[in-house]
Amino acid sequence: MRPGSEHGRSIDSAILLLLAALILFLSPFTDWWARDDSPWYLPYLLWLGLIGLIAAVALRRDPHDL
Repeated sequence: MRPGSEHGRSIDSAILLLLAALILFLSPFTDWWARDDSPWYLPYLLWLGLIGLIAAVALRRDPHDL
């Protein structure tokens, strides 16, 4: 296995997370979760999920990749 392959995988994960956040928070999906009949805590759950995914990607990284 090449030494830089894990580093490339973590960058790919970060880019995918960024794209998912942009799609979720800056697209027509915003109308879906910001409706009046949706629960008040739904935006907070979405942000919590995004923060959890970012933490999972950060914890999966090798500390020597910095």
